[in-house]
Amino acid sequence: MMKKLTSPACPTTITSGREGTEKREEDFTNIKSLLQKLYNENTEKVEQALEEIGRVGKGNGEAMKALQKFLRKEQRMPLRILATQTISKVKKISQPSTGEFKKPGIFQCPGAEKIKRIEIIDVTCPHCRKKGTASVAGFENDFACESCGEIIQRDLPESCIEKCPVGSECVGKERYQKYMKGRKELLK
Repeated sequence: MMKKLTSPACPTTITSGREGTEKREEDFTNIKSLLQKLYNENTEKVEQALEEIGRVGKGNGEAMKALQKFLRKEQRMPLRILATQTISKVKKISQPSTGEFKKPGIFQCPGAEKIKRIEIIDVTCPHCRKKGTASVAGFENDFACESCGEIIQRDLPESCIEKCPVGSECVGKERYQKYMKGRKELLK
């Protein structure tokens, strides 16, 4: 039996019953096909898929995981930026309960904040010699040129997280490992 529920406070129609289940299954199938399009060589098709995922994927955990995986692998900066924007559309934001709420620390480690921050830097590609800007996280030592796609390496400045006994806890294990790998490559 199918019911359509509406509320004067919220004009959205909620479908329950078999039709509602079919609609969710159809949305899930649609998201899966869109996620497969992310790894296409054609930039325009990937952009279309990202925009569609942002439109229909709100609150979909599988879409969120797939977008994060795509972001880790993708080298084309415009697509990375669009993927980040899509993640913010898909992410389900829930208000923490008062039991989960923590007061912010009085002192935030400046070394950790610099590692976490996204920097926009001016670069000249050593491969194609074109000038441009790049959006790079503070822990990344390499990124792709927007013009030719070649990998550009940058020097990572020394940070207190290298010597701090809780450095990996401060910035997160994955960021810490990427930062340390970049520093080791620089010191070679």
